Amino acid sequence: ANLINLIIKKHHKFMILMLFTILFSLAFTISSYYINEVYSKLDNFGEKDKITYTTNLITLSKNKFTEKSKIGIIQNKKDIEGYILPQELIKNKKIKNELITYNDYYVMLNALFTGEIDAMFVSANYITIFQNEDEYSKLADDTKIVYELSKEMKNQDLELKSDKSLTEPFTILIMGVDSEKDGLNANAAFNGDTLMLITFNPNTLNATIFSIPRDTYMPISCMGNKKNKITNAGWRGEKCIINSLSNYFGIKIDYHVKINFNGVVQLVNKLVGVEVDVPYAFCEQNSKRQWGKHTVFVKAGKQTLNGEQALAFARHRKVTSYMVSYCGKTYTQNAGYWNDFTRGQNQQIIINAMIKKFKNIKSYSEVENILNTVSKNVETDISTDNILSLYNMGKDVLKRSASQDEVFGMQKLYLQGHDAMIYDYSYINNSGSKLILYDYVIYKESLDAVKKAMKENLDLISMTPVKKFSYSITEKVTENIIGKGIGSTSTLRLLPSLVGRNVTYAQSYANSTGINIDINYVEGTKGQFVGQILSQSVPAKTDLDMLGSYPVVLKVVGSIKTTTPEPEPEPEPETESNSNSNTNPSPEPEPETSNGE
Repeated sequence: ANLINLIIKKHHKFMILMLFTILFSLAFTISSYYINEVYSKLDNFGEKDKITYTTNLITLSKNKFTEKSKIGIIQNKKDIEGYILPQELIKNKKIKNELITYNDYYVMLNALFTGEIDAMFVSANYITIFQNEDEYSKLADDTKIVYELSKEMKNQDLELKSDKSLTEPFTILIMGVDSEKDGLNANAAFNGDTLMLITFNPNTLNATIFSIPRDTYMPISCMGNKKNKITNAGWRGEKCIINSLSNYFGIKIDYHVKINFNGVVQLVNKLVGVEVDVPYAFCEQNSKRQWGKHTVFVKAGKQTLNGEQALAFARHRKVTSYMVSYCGKTYTQNAGYWNDFTRGQNQQIIINAMIKKFKNIKSYSEVENILNTVSKNVETDISTDNILSLYNMGKDVLKRSASQDEVFGMQKLYLQGHDAMIYDYSYINNSGSKLILYDYVIYKESLDAVKKAMKENLDLISMTPVKKFSYSITEKVTENIIGKGIGSTSTLRLLPSLVGRNVTYAQSYANSTGINIDINYVEGTKGQFVGQILSQSVPAKTDLDMLGSYPVVLKVVGSIKTTTPEPEPEPEPETESNSNSNTNPSPEPEPETSNGE
């Protein structure tokens, strides 16, 4: 107990990293008398061999599902909740409706709202997955479930398990699962909205930590490495997120922890609240995504937050028009403050605040109570033996702390980038609806700085020594956050609108960018000009890197249709007969008669 109290008191930064959930801190606080019982409880944090997958057939609330309804289904035959379970449901319910295949859930959902299809198959967690987009903020009210099928199946992510020792430099990815349900067993598909990547070097006791914005635009491994928002990778499971991040940052992610946000509510309440200095007043939905009488209102200032308030603080990232009209000016006047970055910071604040409360744990019964709460909502591929091995590391830390003021070092990292509206063309040959969505594009310089810092901390590359250092007592000391405020080089190249331009411009543009164009000449009409581009097969704002060898087909005016006026009829040559008829003279008077006289 003395060991953990000392660590928490003096070195809570390390606790954020190594004890980011109570599963680590609790391992330190428990005496050897209870070790066997604790060992069995910690086993519950391990990934399950089987999990429950669920698919829903949904339609719009105003629609009536009939045998004539067109149904959308994902084309990927390996997608359990989007294809495999739907096929089983079709068989069970003897559904004979027409099926329309899609390669992208966003495109399919948009097709549902535009009437191209009447229903669609999707994960049971679809409301949480989609409703962060403004156009789908009321998805729960706008849709209804027609059929549902759940099935316990082999966990598709078990192959990620690592046997790396925590005595070597390692990486951990923390994934927050946003769900209306308790537990993790029913959340195979989830949003990658909360992603924190941590590296820790046990030899130097140094760590790096940063949050990855949900809209970060990067290649997604399970989508053929085509670019998309990292949050969308969660629809295909944690394996897709982990592989995508590993490829993007050029490092191996050794371990991951998945935490259900609903567990935060229960845990904070078990800790009797957490102390947080809230920067601005805000309002948010409750843990079950409910407004109305369930709305969570939080004022600015230092205060004790209960479970619902703590979760709302960790979730809040923007102010919508609905919040403005419903919550009022008091809770929405600082709308410009909130974004993905502040949400990431807030989540770290909540974790830190919870860790500070652990020092008040006085008995094993409290530990057991909290363990039972957390075990349902935390899942990790770190073995129980590895978790308990942290105790030995803690003893080494205690020795160092006797002679050093700061034993642990934590370096914050930051991904600097720019906003972009990009056509969601995950699969370039998709004939679905056009969607232009917000994405966050990372600057090359910032990404390189973050990658370098992580690799140095993992001992993958040698650390560059600082040879020059200047300091002025008059200058304010600010925290150095690697990657923040640097960069201007964007690798994003978007296809412009070519409609209305001359074909020679398009040909020149294609040569300079390396894209392929096919020209389909057609006959134009009055007001158009020869060489004018009338349409393009690939929409504007499409990422050129998505095209590959796929051509942009242009419809171009090749000639102008001309209308020749009909000539006036030539006059016929005059003749004696037609001359009389043409002049139409008055008839000659008949001669008078004598009536027989």
